[in-house]
Amino acid sequence: MTPKSLIGLAVVTAAAVAAAVLVAGGSAADSAVADRGRVLLPDLVQKADAVDSLAVTVGKDTTTLTRDGDRFVDASGYPARIDTVRKLVASLTTLTIDEDKTDKPDRYADLGLADPAAATGAATRVALVDKAGKPVVAAVYAGTKDYTVGGSRGGQYVRLDGNPQSYLVRGSLDVPTVRADWFDARITDIKPATLSKVTLTDATGATVDFVRTGDKLLPAALPDGKAPDEGKANRVTAFLQAFDFTDVRKETPASIGNTTRLRYETTDGLTVTATAVPASDEAGKGWIRIAAEAVDPKAADTAKAINDKAAGYEFKVNTIHTEMFGWTVASLGKDG
Repeated sequence: MTPKSLIGLAVVTAAAVAAAVLVAGGSAADSAVADRGRVLLPDLVQKADAVDSLAVTVGKDTTTLTRDGDRFVDASGYPARIDTVRKLVASLTTLTIDEDKTDKPDRYADLGLADPAAATGAATRVALVDKAGKPVVAAVYAGTKDYTVGGSRGGQYVRLDGNPQSYLVRGSLDVPTVRADWFDARITDIKPATLSKVTLTDATGATVDFVRTGDKLLPAALPDGKAPDEGKANRVTAFLQAFDFTDVRKETPASIGNTTRLRYETTDGLTVTATAVPASDEAGKGWIRIAAEAVDPKAADTAKAINDKAAGYEFKVNTIHTEMFGWTVASLGKDG
């Protein structure tokens, strides 16, 4: 995608805007519908190529994506899905006003248009900025959706930065609901059936190999002769199957010493190591690093593909996997 691909939006969306205006119909004498049919952001189609960064705020969290050559990247440098960026900008261009709503800030929460950090009725804020750091168009606060409005995407309550008036618009913002959806979050997809061995090293330095027992990989030897907990073993061996991260950040300078490691070896000569990043508190847990190696040349392409995505970054795992990276060798045995 070239830097002008966002502008290519103008060709597609200009027709969509015109169609939306026709669908909305004319205005009426009633003040509530005086703006009906007006495009919410009429300048955006022509200014799309000026978008150098976008910031989407949900609650207290803001995802900022900045243009980097032919792509957009977040603060860590990790590339966003360009189609996701384009869909968001395209959805903004096609919003047309159906009805004027309240201009009283104390009523915003009723429409989901309160400040993003508000306890109730919070909006999602979307800002598009140029290279000089100036708004390309007014930032949009997107609130509750209203599917009684015609059109395939229904409608949504919105307001613009610097303008107290709120609106019900036709169309709605096409914006990810969770941070990971901005990215191609799939790092690995290694099925347990292709594994020849898994090695867990816990934070104490104790190690155990998972070896094949029938159709399962189970810990070979556990302290006190305990039988393995097959449920935990299955969670360990399935970790790299369809592994999607929930968040990403640039690799920190944290020293990887006494921490949990999981090393996966496949039958075709690929090894993947997932290493927990040490955390000083509960909130910091759940971040890992991933590295791949080809011990057989036929696995070289797969190893490279994983490293191209993972090298230099740390990935947040979900709650279930966070717990797993806190296990010890001794905890892999059945209780009782």
